[in-house]
Amino acid sequence: MPFASRRVRHYNFAPMEPLPVDIFQLQRRDPAAWSALLGRLPETSDVIVTAVASEPLCATTLTMPGRAKECPHRLRRFILTVDGCSDPISFIAKQTNAAEASFYNLYGDPPGSTIPTCYYAHLDGDASWVIMDDIPAHYPTTLWVSSQVDEIATALARLHAARWNIGTSETSLWDAHDPAIPHFLHRTGGPYTWEELRKEEVYLFEDGPGAVISSHAIRNTGRLAPSLLRAANGLIVMRDLGGWPGVLGESHLAAAADLIDDPVPMLAPLLDLPSTLLHGAPHPGHWRLTLFDDHYLVDWSEVQIGPGVLDLVAFLEGYPLLVDEHWTIPEQAGSRLRLRNLSALAEETIVDTYLLALSAELGSRSVARDYRMALPAARCLHILLTWFPYFADWADDMPDRYVWQRVNRQDEAASHNFHTPEMSMKLYLAEVFHRFLQAYRSL
Repeated sequence: MPFASRRVRHYNFAPMEPLPVDIFQLQRRDPAAWSALLGRLPETSDVIVTAVASEPLCATTLTMPGRAKECPHRLRRFILTVDGCSDPISFIAKQTNAAEASFYNLYGDPPGSTIPTCYYAHLDGDASWVIMDDIPAHYPTTLWVSSQVDEIATALARLHAARWNIGTSETSLWDAHDPAIPHFLHRTGGPYTWEELRKEEVYLFEDGPGAVISSHAIRNTGRLAPSLLRAANGLIVMRDLGGWPGVLGESHLAAAADLIDDPVPMLAPLLDLPSTLLHGAPHPGHWRLTLFDDHYLVDWSEVQIGPGVLDLVAFLEGYPLLVDEHWTIPEQAGSRLRLRNLSALAEETIVDTYLLALSAELGSRSVARDYRMALPAARCLHILLTWFPYFADWADDMPDRYVWQRVNRQDEAASHNFHTPEMSMKLYLAEVFHRFLQAYRSL
């Protein structure tokens, strides 16, 4: 049954307490319901809401191909007129999955954290809703300077340190029959069997990926087994197309095939690390930097338990991608993809900043050396499960290798123009798979 609750604003992380209103009253812009919501907070206990307006919002951040189950993420801004106050106040309401709603229900907003304040959580599967602070993005990702990137790396480290060893101290989060927040690997009910996965993903086995993935891999990848199967599907698609000149060669495909067949060398270093609370997709588009030097992470729909190095790699891999929201060329209306340079030196600086901040927070519990050693494993896992499943869907319209090779010849003819979205993506993916191969060879 769905339920709704509001965060008790203390640092003890107690679950939210019940509210006498429901999400439907709030969605209907009932001033009395919004007054009741704000009335539960000490600082707004005497507030009277006289009018409520709302407007739909569009997600303008880059959506990376992900491993989480798709669910609708409807966003609305609610603007409240308050009696005796000349300026309205605003909140963001978001339809999301149960994991994100459970996350806010469990953790709320401890002081000084990167977690937005959540005032209300309505848990109902993929029809869950949360109501949060309307956090401005005073510094768009396109305008970040190096000092702000360092601050983000530090904020991410502090977020991880605050929930250190969560997999052992709060095991119930992912060992329970119905865990609120999933572990990145462990699956409720134990590993998939070959027969179970075949039944769940019939079309993939019929199309051939079942011949690439082994029963050994299925047993050892827990809840990631369906994602690994989709990666195998993408691998077969790219093999059939003869790779992607300049992006995916035989060595890249062979490395992916090896990891799909036996993922243990990739997963073992990650399982040896302490677990913490992961955002799951902390790429730059999900950060909000304010004029008050606050750093917030939004969209916790991929929240999970696991080693923090997974979040660090997700940030590094997403950092070069930018979206210009105000691209004015008529024939290329909408968002325009472009690249931001991330040199090896800049990446190393981000990693060092993160590890130094993590060590400062953890003291004698620091695992900086182990984290650095696990970076190749985390990178292989991220790229394998992010981009190979994407290739399977992306190449659906490619009827055969001949057409694909013609497309590539056209790309080469147009390669003098590095500023088109298509060429930007190709250049980005070429760097991605260069890093993938280097990481694979370091396992």
